[in-house]
Amino acid sequence: MKKVVLVFISCIMIFGVCGCGKKEPKKTPPDLSQIRSICNLATLEVYYHNVAKMEKKADSGITHIFEKDREMWIEYTGVAKVGIDMSKVKMTVKGTKVKIFIPKAKLLSVDIGEIDKNSYIYSDDGINKNKITPEDETKAINKAQKKMKETVENDHQLLYTAQTRSQKLIEKYIKQIGDLSGVEY
Repeated sequence: MKKVVLVFISCIMIFGVCGCGKKEPKKTPPDLSQIRSICNLATLEVYYHNVAKMEKKADSGITHIFEKDREMWIEYTGVAKVGIDMSKVKMTVKGTKVKIFIPKAKLLSVDIGEIDKNSYIYSDDGINKNKITPEDETKAINKAQKKMKETVENDHQLLYTAQTRSQKLIEKYIKQIGDLSGVEY
């Protein structure tokens, strides 16, 4: 019985190998939609640590006599995504000549990481409370985010790196398409 099974498996393997042959490569020109999906992968993600600061002055008047100026810090992390706007990528294919026009890299999005109660640091508030409200906290975070966005948008080396990365990935994709189809683009 073992011999029959071995002969049967051997026959299947031999017939399976016999069916394999070298196929003629399919000539497929580069596809812009594929390039768009590749470049979405080319986006740089930059992790940052940010601190939102604010100072809240004590109000004046008899009811605020024991209030103190308050300070608050919120430490948090986030991710800034830098890349190219894929809707602005243009491609022309004429025979084996491929021209791709990519826009300059820019800040695509900024996401704030999780902020928990350990992220907040407050100064003492005195006898009459000079409360820091959630609106004050939100305003401080928005101000810090705006400054961080400006920093990323003015980081020319980071933008250049994202641009170069996108360009290299597109070039590799077109070369691979050419290698698979037997055409040098």
